[in-house]
Amino acid sequence: MALSLFKTFRAFSSRWFEQFILKTSFYYNPSNSFPSSVLNVSSEINQTRFYADEKTKWVSIIFEKADGTQMKRRGKVGGTLQEVIGQNNPDFPGFGACDGTVSCSTCHMILQEDIHGTIKMITDEEQDVLDYAPERTPTSRLGCAVSIIPEMDGMIVKLPGIVKDIRES
Repeated sequence: MALSLFKTFRAFSSRWFEQFILKTSFYYNPSNSFPSSVLNVSSEINQTRFYADEKTKWVSIIFEKADGTQMKRRGKVGGTLQEVIGQNNPDFPGFGACDGTVSCSTCHMILQEDIHGTIKMITDEEQDVLDYAPERTPTSRLGCAVSIIPEMDGMIVKLPGIVKDIRES
């Protein structure tokens, strides 16, 4: 996880440097642009972006709100359920406040029993956060701690009616 975040930051900073600093420079000449080795850019960077290549598998996941409305989203296998919804999403207000650091419980989700048994075990850290989550069930998990697997295609994930950031308690 940390390595992919580092690669993403490196990709962003290199692109930002080339697009904004170099191109706004008085002496910038596109035919004389820096080679990628100077900017520390590699072909791996394109693979770390959210935009997938042909090899990446996607699954459809249905999120059901407490009022019964369902929203279908596509998620990348290997990503997290929280990444599928995203942060500051108007369809899911208050969701993912800690940006995936397993510390707030705003990405609390209720998984189907058959899927709950196939994903990796809950960690002590996640268990501690879920202890304070409202509307907790035996199949509750934090979306930031659940990696997407191919078996989740078509899965319905229920979202509790109350979103509470336990850091503010």
